[in-house]
Amino acid sequence: MNILLVDDEKIDRELVKEALICSGKKFNIKEAISAEDGLTAIAQDEFDIVLLDYQMPKQNGLQLLMTLKSKNICEDCAIIMITNNRDEELLVNCINAGAQDLLLKDEVTSTQLIRCIKQSQRRIDLQNKLTHSYQQVKQLAERDTLTGLFNRRYFENALTSLLVNMRSLDGYVVVMLLDIDGFKLINDSLGHSAGDVVLKEFANRVKSSFRESPLFARLGGDEFAFVFSGVRDSNAALAISERLLSSFDEPFHYDKHQIYSTASIGITLCASKTTAEDMLKQADIAMYKAKKQKENKACFFDESLEREFYRLFQIENELRTVIKNHNFDVFFQPIFNTTGANIIAIEALVRLPLGDSKASPAEFIIASEKLRLIETFGRMIIQKSLAKYAQLVDETNSNNIALSINLSPLQIHDLNLNAFIIEQAKENHVNLNNVIVEVTETALLENNTATLETLKLIKSSGCKIALDDFGTGFSSISHLLNYPIDIVKLDKSLIERTVDDKKAQAMLDGLTSMLHGISIETVAEGVECKAHVDVCQRAGVSRLQGYFFGKPMPVDTLIECILDNSTED
Repeated sequence: MNILLVDDEKIDRELVKEALICSGKKFNIKEAISAEDGLTAIAQDEFDIVLLDYQMPKQNGLQLLMTLKSKNICEDCAIIMITNNRDEELLVNCINAGAQDLLLKDEVTSTQLIRCIKQSQRRIDLQNKLTHSYQQVKQLAERDTLTGLFNRRYFENALTSLLVNMRSLDGYVVVMLLDIDGFKLINDSLGHSAGDVVLKEFANRVKSSFRESPLFARLGGDEFAFVFSGVRDSNAALAISERLLSSFDEPFHYDKHQIYSTASIGITLCASKTTAEDMLKQADIAMYKAKKQKENKACFFDESLEREFYRLFQIENELRTVIKNHNFDVFFQPIFNTTGANIIAIEALVRLPLGDSKASPAEFIIASEKLRLIETFGRMIIQKSLAKYAQLVDETNSNNIALSINLSPLQIHDLNLNAFIIEQAKENHVNLNNVIVEVTETALLENNTATLETLKLIKSSGCKIALDDFGTGFSSISHLLNYPIDIVKLDKSLIERTVDDKKAQAMLDGLTSMLHGISIETVAEGVECKAHVDVCQRAGVSRLQGYFFGKPMPVDTLIECILDNSTED
């Protein structure tokens, strides 16, 4: 064990050395007579223990200790202060400065010194392990595990700090959000490994392109964020965005594949105090504007988008109020058999109070997904739908009518969703064999294991699975093979075309035949006229849904309709 003894008094050094020798243990002892000599010795050799006298001329032991710690010198070395000073405040100051222990000179005995050395070594070992663990936790808390970039939490905190201190900056603070175009298609066609390669390679390209190291983060999925400070004007910001987009000029390589991709960027500039949340919202709106225009395009947030931004803000506030107060209703639209004679199912559709935003229910659902409120809001909708359905069954004795409930793609990732549905069904005395869970094809695009497992669990509990909006452009036969689908709902856009488009009619005939051939029932959505009914009946569609038969209505109105029909029968 290598020990450095730093003490200006020779007698005190001899006493310490004698105590070490008397212990019977082997030590390599080096002496230093001042703090300056101690620093020189530490720079030349490695030590396990530093025995450091507090009271020395020019620079005392505490000052030397603080120098070592501030410069991260001797990090793995245990430091023990030795002093004649019995002041308790000194003890606290030494420990706070980084010493592992403090020993009074008149207490220096072989036994005491060895005990102190052992304890100090144990403490420095524990301290180093804690420091290492802290660094690992800090890395996990601040960094994206795939790309090594900063994550959303760190990015937002860093941006907030920058905006608080922006008075000291020249020029604009610029926030950019970048989204890779068609990224889901890469994952869907080549797998998530290919998508991961694109994300990592893009991050590496940007890091190489910007030597000045901007604040650069992966917010999640294929969305990245950048902050640049001191930007002169919008032209300079646009030039930066073009450098980012140039990262997509060359293809990405995965296995034997060359992957060509593009990106969309939203840009917002700020020269006065604002919030990180506002800047990210503005850049987000601008990014979606860029996506709508054309590929590899950068767009600025400007005054023309202010109304849209305020509208989103309104919708968010209204949504949070709705969720807090449970201030929404569930309407039901009837689904009839192919003859249109009997209601065989009802679809639950959320209805919200008309606020200042005049937002539609679909807009509220989209907002809840964007704000990650859909899990809470979605469960509330499930709860209320089952309760009202139970009321309908009880008052009409209609045990043969099924309930169809829509689930958001984000809800499908929740492995606890099935347990919640079972719990609510039990509480409302609802037979799960009469419950249909509707999912859109966008929920299945990622082919992720969590989605499949959730749907399997829901299916195993007795519910049926319906694939909604089939034929909207995302249709894939593989979804019918890979997921436990019982019902396919044909999108109203296909039904509308069948009236005057013979190709659409033939497609409807073919789809219906194919789906029935693999024991999947069909529902035609958007049936709004007699011509729609006729073409669906000729194609053999199992169920019909649309305004021709009935609009969404409150449960009390639907109960009256069912009771009136049963009376007529």
